[in-house]
Amino acid sequence: MSAEPISLSTTDGVAQIVIDRTHKRNAMSTDMWRTLRNLVDQAAGDPAVLVIILRGADSSAFASGADIEEMLHIVGSEEAAWALMNTVRATEHALSECAKPVIAMIRGICIGGGVELALGCDLRFASRNARFAVPPAKLGLVYSVASTRRLIQLVGLGRARDLLYSARTLEAAEALEIGLVERMFDDDQVELETLRYAGVLASRSQYSIRAAKRVSAAAVAGGSDDDDAIRRLRGSAFTGKDLEEGITAFMEKRSPRFTWR
Repeated sequence: MSAEPISLSTTDGVAQIVIDRTHKRNAMSTDMWRTLRNLVDQAAGDPAVLVIILRGADSSAFASGADIEEMLHIVGSEEAAWALMNTVRATEHALSECAKPVIAMIRGICIGGGVELALGCDLRFASRNARFAVPPAKLGLVYSVASTRRLIQLVGLGRARDLLYSARTLEAAEALEIGLVERMFDDDQVELETLRYAGVLASRSQYSIRAAKRVSAAAVAGGSDDDDAIRRLRGSAFTGKDLEEGITAFMEKRSPRFTWR
């Protein structure tokens, strides 16, 4: 992996953003939050990237949250605290608002800010050795409305409060059961399966996937009917090349070759 604590590489349309600070269990410093946001923006703007995977460098950790040693220097200064919290929020926003699908590949520990990162992604694939915790009640912290809303959307209000109040640790099987993650794989299969799934997404209509991301976001925000922007998205599908190719491929009984980026 790169000597940098966070790096970006792209192969066959799949970008991997790798957190590599294993000696600190991938604890996130303020600079790392900024770097991550910049790399997400870079991948989002690269036409060669169709799918993004966010992951840790090895099986020990996805991310263990904020760098506690750095936070010690912030305690006592609300101004410094808001500088950090705004940086974290901007990074989470970059993930959640990225037009392209983002998959969190979670191995090892995923705690605090690590869970917030995972919540900002579209999908979460975990290995059986993954462990999760939402620990503000152990530290005396308060999470943002945006992070808390994402947690509630996945697991429901009661379970979200359970995790926030108790700060208890969940194993991967329970995380799957309550909806915190979408898929769970054996430890030696999670990387292969995540890459395989990303390859499937890269082969699909990118127009449809990116539109589905916008439509599903509008739906969970309370929308019950198509606004003008959604109507344009849906109508434009009928004049774009992807639908023509999809129908042609179906009729010819072959895999479609979509070209829209």
